[in-house]
Amino acid sequence: MKRNHVIASVLAFVLLTAVCVSASAASALPMFKQQGDITISREEYNRLKQYEKLDLLMQLVELYYYEDVDTDEMLESAAVGLIAGIGDVYSVYYTKEDMEAFNEETEGEYAGIGCQLLADPTDQMITVTRVFKGSPAEEAGMRSGDKIVYVNDVYYSAYEMDAAVDVMRGTPGEDVKVTVLRGLDTVDFDITRKVVNINYVEYEILDGNIGYVMVYDFLGDAVEGFRTALEAFQAANVTGMIIDLRNNGGGLLDASVEMADMILPEGTVVSVRDKNGAEEAFTIDGEYYDVPMVVLVNGYSASASEILSGAIRDTGEGMLVGTKTFGKGVVQSVIDFPDGSGLKVTTARYFTPSGECIHGVGIEPDVDIELDEDVVTRYGINNLPHEQDAQLQKAIELIKSGEVQ
Repeated sequence: MKRNHVIASVLAFVLLTAVCVSASAASALPMFKQQGDITISREEYNRLKQYEKLDLLMQLVELYYYEDVDTDEMLESAAVGLIAGIGDVYSVYYTKEDMEAFNEETEGEYAGIGCQLLADPTDQMITVTRVFKGSPAEEAGMRSGDKIVYVNDVYYSAYEMDAAVDVMRGTPGEDVKVTVLRGLDTVDFDITRKVVNINYVEYEILDGNIGYVMVYDFLGDAVEGFRTALEAFQAANVTGMIIDLRNNGGGLLDASVEMADMILPEGTVVSVRDKNGAEEAFTIDGEYYDVPMVVLVNGYSASASEILSGAIRDTGEGMLVGTKTFGKGVVQSVIDFPDGSGLKVTTARYFTPSGECIHGVGIEPDVDIELDEDVVTRYGINNLPHEQDAQLQKAIELIKSGEVQ
């Protein structure tokens, strides 16, 4: 095989396949030269042999394809396909542009349509879990619970959610067509993109002096927003607190631990364990806001939401009300590459304080109560009038009755 093809393949894929080694170990990898002989170990040779087919494909394209091709673009596409080949919807290779978009969302501001999504492996569809207030998506009429099937008339499955997001984002003022499945009906939306500022936490004090805080995601300003809510509740001397994690698809593990630190006693919030059995426990101190507490959850409460919910359940500091949670008991790590691209890869399972891994299982609430489907269809889960929200009303009842201590 031609040496230049081997070099191109090795440089691209050694980087991708060695992301779990330390920086010092990565720097010790052998250097490949354009000229002269080199000596490599049998292990390294066998590793390179794995990419023989890729190199062959590149040679065949160079020999027979009727036009010149961009080999860098081919390798980028190969990297996307390599990670997709894991078969894990949570592990994704990000191009430089993808990585920029990912960081924008994490920080809480981006140009797009303004909705929160979940890649649902159960039906392999992209589910809208939240439509941001004042966003183009809300103005167009999109609702939480909608299933995105087409963007600009191109079909996207849950495994292609990041690609769909790339298309929905773009230059403010430009339009994008989004087709959703709502029940048995398909609905088309022509949406004009604009800069979206995400508020991850909203709160209020309900009748009966009960604090209510909705946490939409564990990203951006969520920790500070949650702290602000607790300070308001303390100042009002509320009789109890309701934390709404319904349709909260997760976010940063550290954010869920920081929030737990504000409302739970000293102990372990969560522990994570990698494939080699190495375990890390995330612990908190004993200073916390102690007030009767109910947490609202549903089938789209996932990941970091389940970390916080599981810790509250296991410590006995509050009750869970709603329906069984999603069951995402794995964590991802994000690795930045020098060229601006990156990799989000599942690196460990997590365990609640009692030692339970809820992956694929979810968390059963203490009080299982469904919402009226007609009400949800009419208003959307994040816009239910309080008086028609059966789960919220049950939480209020539990606090007022003194059943939650």
